[in-house]
Amino acid sequence: MTVNYSVTFEFDTRPPVTHRGTVTAWQPSTCCARAVKEAKAALRPVAWNSMVCVLLDRVDSAGEVEPEEDGPQ
Repeated sequence: MTVNYSVTFEFDTRPPVTHRGTVTAWQPSTCCARAVKEAKAALRPVAWNSMVCVLLDRVDSAGEVEPEEDGPQ
């Protein structure tokens, strides 16, 4: 499955920062993990106190080959 995501890091004394993107994986939990990993690499948040990951919607995957790196179903 391919999904659009939004990851927001919140801080005590600074405004929140948000990263949006698209990831592909077999399971929603893997999509979340990949989304957070991409957001951390892009934003490099320091001393955040909460984080929200939202899978916004599935992208139409007509003709798309599913990734094999998550193992068999």
